[in-house]
Amino acid sequence: MFELLELLELFELRELRRMTSDRRGFRSGEPFFLQWHITDRCNLSCGHCYRQGAKTEPSLADLRAVWENLLDLRRSMPQDKARVQLAGGEPMLSPHLFTVLDWAAEAGLQARMLSNGTLIDRKAAGELKAHACSIVQLSLEGMEDAHDAVRGEGTFEKVLEAARCLREAGVGVTFAVTLTKASAADLAGILALAERFADRLGFHRLVPCGSGKAMKDSMLSPAELKKSFDLIHGFKAEHPKLDIPLRDPLWKPFFRCAEQGREADGCSAGYCGICVDADAAVYACRRMPIPLGSALKTPLAELWESPEMEALRDRDRLKGWCGRCPLRWRCGGCRAIGWALTDDPMAEDPQCSFRPGLMERLGWKALSLAAEISSRQGGG
Repeated sequence: MFELLELLELFELRELRRMTSDRRGFRSGEPFFLQWHITDRCNLSCGHCYRQGAKTEPSLADLRAVWENLLDLRRSMPQDKARVQLAGGEPMLSPHLFTVLDWAAEAGLQARMLSNGTLIDRKAAGELKAHACSIVQLSLEGMEDAHDAVRGEGTFEKVLEAARCLREAGVGVTFAVTLTKASAADLAGILALAERFADRLGFHRLVPCGSGKAMKDSMLSPAELKKSFDLIHGFKAEHPKLDIPLRDPLWKPFFRCAEQGREADGCSAGYCGICVDADAAVYACRRMPIPLGSALKTPLAELWESPEMEALRDRDRLKGWCGRCPLRWRCGGCRAIGWALTDDPMAEDPQCSFRPGLMERLGWKALSLAAEISSRQGGG
């Protein structure tokens, strides 16, 4: 029995390594994104912000140099689709926001913006639409009391007003929720609210770094996270008009997603995105502030192939349970959370409770191999 399991796992891991990416690490079948912090200025001071002490305001010349660096990387990648996600600070405070949006439009790249929503009125929403901002992601921490406790009194209503204005202007709205004990308690209300005010609802887990170190006790336990995922999963099935992408790596082990396809995925760090901060520092993930270099000094294409990025792309280097898990090439855990708690980006994800027994592992492998055979037959 153990020998059969080992053979199945060796076959699957060989296939997943092959399918995960091309030789330069770009994940096949998934759009590439640049998360670009175009300012450090912000009008809020949120309790879990990972941007502790940042004060940089880049010049237009430096922003243009970073942009040209991105275009050079874009020309070298195999993906047909790529997007730019403008962040801050609060990007509405950048004097160069609309110029950068115009650059993206001229290059044919989709542009999105990550905002706290407090500075978006009808006029601002119309300007964002005029400069081809396709989607604005608005942060939501829960219902009114929970949200205002993290972001400040009155900010909850401002987020809802921003959502109304953006949708009236024809700009897509995503609510981005940080899963904490407080927001998990409000989850049913958040889901209903998103159905009224947003086109898309995304979730990410609390990463206890920056100011968020003080909120470590607000992290969900593995059982609490699974309970939240169950509620989200059920709501998604019952309300298909609201787009709820299941992006967290732990969706794979929690819901045994072999039937969703063979392509390796999970944590995006090192695979399909890169972050440039306001001071031009480059990171695999902004919630894992291990600098790779400067976008003003080194080509992004070179930093993409750095030893740090190569390590993140090798799931066999993961430690603890993540390094032994049969789903490591489909999931990989959250590298930022592992780093935040241990200072090691290869550490195991502490919020995962997936520990399959022998028979479950055999059953999962059988489903996975059946999906592979079916996909190959379907492809001719």
